[in-house]
Amino acid sequence: MVDGEEVERSEMAALAVLTCQPNSHPFQERHISLHESVKIGRSVARARPAPNNGIFDCKVLSRNHAMLWYENGNFYIQDTKSSNGTFVNDHRLCKGGEESQPHAIYSEDIIQFGVNVMENNRRGEKITHGCIIAVVTLFHPDGREAKPQANQLGELLPAQELYQLSHLLQEAMHREKMLEQKLNTLQELVQNTQESSEGGWQALIDEDRLLSRLEVLENQLHAFSKNHTEDTLRQELVTLQQEKLNYETTAKESLMKVLQEKLEAVRKLSDLERSLTTTEEECAHLRETCEKTKEELHMLAIKYEDQQKEVQELEMQLEEAKNKHKEELDSLDKEKEDLNYRLQKLGDMVTTETSLTVKMESLQAENDIAKEQLAVMKAKLEAMKENNHDDRNDNKHIVNGEENHEEKKGLHADQEVFCPDIIPTSTKDQMTEQSEEILKDTQDTVESYKAKIEETEKRLKDSNEKIEQLEKELEVAHLEARQYLAKMATMEEKLKLSDLHMNQMVENTMADLNIQLKESRKQIDSSTDLIKSLQNQVQELETELAMYKIPQLEKSMNATLVQSAPPDEFDGRISSINHINSQADDDLEALLREARELQKKAEIELSKSRKELDESRDHIKAVEEERVLLKSQLTDVQFEAKDKSAMVIDLQDQLKKAEITTREVKEQILDLRDRLLEEQDHVKATQEHVVKLQNELEEEKSRHRSTLEALEAVNSELEETRSKHKITLEDLQDTKTGEFSSLKEECACLRKRIQAIEAEMKMSRRENLHLSAEYNKLQESYKELEALKEKLENNEMTWRSNMTDAQKETEKTQQELENAQVEIKRLQGQIHNMAKDYRQLANRSKVLSFCSSIPLLMLLFAILLALYPYLEQLTATAL
Repeated sequence: MVDGEEVERSEMAALAVLTCQPNSHPFQERHISLHESVKIGRSVARARPAPNNGIFDCKVLSRNHAMLWYENGNFYIQDTKSSNGTFVNDHRLCKGGEESQPHAIYSEDIIQFGVNVMENNRRGEKITHGCIIAVVTLFHPDGREAKPQANQLGELLPAQELYQLSHLLQEAMHREKMLEQKLNTLQELVQNTQESSEGGWQALIDEDRLLSRLEVLENQLHAFSKNHTEDTLRQELVTLQQEKLNYETTAKESLMKVLQEKLEAVRKLSDLERSLTTTEEECAHLRETCEKTKEELHMLAIKYEDQQKEVQELEMQLEEAKNKHKEELDSLDKEKEDLNYRLQKLGDMVTTETSLTVKMESLQAENDIAKEQLAVMKAKLEAMKENNHDDRNDNKHIVNGEENHEEKKGLHADQEVFCPDIIPTSTKDQMTEQSEEILKDTQDTVESYKAKIEETEKRLKDSNEKIEQLEKELEVAHLEARQYLAKMATMEEKLKLSDLHMNQMVENTMADLNIQLKESRKQIDSSTDLIKSLQNQVQELETELAMYKIPQLEKSMNATLVQSAPPDEFDGRISSINHINSQADDDLEALLREARELQKKAEIELSKSRKELDESRDHIKAVEEERVLLKSQLTDVQFEAKDKSAMVIDLQDQLKKAEITTREVKEQILDLRDRLLEEQDHVKATQEHVVKLQNELEEEKSRHRSTLEALEAVNSELEETRSKHKITLEDLQDTKTGEFSSLKEECACLRKRIQAIEAEMKMSRRENLHLSAEYNKLQESYKELEALKEKLENNEMTWRSNMTDAQKETEKTQQELENAQVEIKRLQGQIHNMAKDYRQLANRSKVLSFCSSIPLLMLLFAILLALYPYLEQLTATAL
């Protein structure tokens, strides 16, 4: 059956199974055999969809969309100039309308043919045409699944995207530098413009003052150069009074406006103070949070150092366990060598036993022949007795000698008859005594083995408890590492949120301050204009009233009043005019004082606001520096955590290697256990049937031959397993080194990408509206990287679960190893007892051979006794 299945598998072709995904256009599961390249495309009249082809009833696909084939032990897919493209694990193979290069695929890869397309129907409704999304499971012609290798993990992101990302990062960094330079230049320009504007305003104010003075003087000269009459003077007085009233009204209105603006400025200043207090509170809160985060980071660093120490201790314990494991393996190899050596000795003993049994058989045959000869000799002696009976009377001395000889012969015959019967009874007694001694020895050895087994069980329990403690410590360390990673993620999120909040607060405060500065500048400009105009008007009035107009008016008025009015009325008018002039002077002086006070207050408030702005900028800079320091600390901690995760992965790989070796050793031990159990059965059978000498010896020979063959087979299998084990270990080491290097490269790439994405996020915050499209692209790339990170975390979880399972299997294998060692010791004791038994059997065979030689000696002696009278007769006759 196995040969038939192998032939069928060799004749089978590679198979690709496409299973539909929930977000895909629905289709039936496809089982595509890849005898040759298979076309994937849209259904047409000639090509209809079927469970064994790559035709789909989907409008998004092209007619000749892609090709799928199997070549040189790999599965390949190629986009054949499709319009909507082909995607492998969310990576497009080529641009639209271009033919892609052959791309290797593996089992559990996600293949997407086309893209979801939106379409408007006749009613104006939007219809979405879904694409084909399938999970591929690939099988080689021999039935093995084409799983991805460790080196293909780094091929998820191609070099083009990495180059594009690096290029975008360089551009973003260049733009950031340019923006910083522009901001610095703008700040310098703003400062220079502020200084120049202040100097210009002062120059303009001085120029306005001089011009107003010049105009006033010109007007006065023009007025004094004219010859005024009384009517003209009266008209000028009326006009001056009207102008005075107008000036007073305008001054009051301007003062009201200034007061309102002052109130608004005070209100805005209060708002600014509130906003500053809120920002200060938020800054204090952020400082507290930063301090707390620093403390937490310090605590995390301390805990991380403790974990490093624990990990180092665990590594030391793992190294000790590995050394113990190696020592146990060496001891097992030595025991195997001892067993082989003892088995060789047993083979030699068996050969010696076979030779002894052959000798025994030959001696028994000789005994039988000697017995037959004795019987013949007895018959001859009886005949000789009958013949020599007549000669007894003549020769008594001879007869007596003959009787003595006959008695001796009878005694020898009795000895010959009874000797073979006596020897087996003595041997039986000896064998029973020896069997009882062997049973006692076996009982003693069993009790000693039981005591040893109890001791080994206690040691096993202690070692299991230690291993469980180590596993618990490892699990606690993993949990703490996960908690620290979660805390780090939360801290990063908090820092990001605080950065966003701080940036928003700074932007809002800067915008509010800019608006308020603009408004205050406008108010200052308007107030300065009003003050200038009022000052000019006041100066004009003062000069006109003080120098020329008022005395001339008084003279003309006095002359006219003297001529026209009575003296009482004239005095009253003069007093009223003087009173009005004094009131006007007082009002103007009060207005000037208020305007100057308002100007001073506005300047003081401006200086305060500037100081507060400078303080807020310094505070913001300090907060940003603290934030940068915290981010640098976080990045350092992240790098350390990643290094420790890499160390954990290395430890997991080492544990996996140890588990693989223990599994192989376990299999070998199980095989040895089965064979040793068989040998135990054989040994027990031999111990029970030791009493049966010859028949059971032949059975034991056959059994020992079978055991020798089995042991030779075991040795050959052990050598094969050792060679396979070495090959698999070398392959595993190569694959693990490749996986480790690829994982390191992937971690470095991911670190670089995460750093690049953080830099891009910072740049995107500072960039203007023109960089929004690039920011969206970077966000998409960031999401892809996060998905990859989640996948890696899931893979890490699976690896950790596999690690726990592997640790349990190692515990089981250790228990089985210890049980096997106990059984091997027991078998060694039994083999030692068997060697003693075989020695005793050899001694018995020697005794038997000696006993079998005794009848021959008796025969020779009897023959000599039988021939003795003939020799006497011959010698007598000769004499």
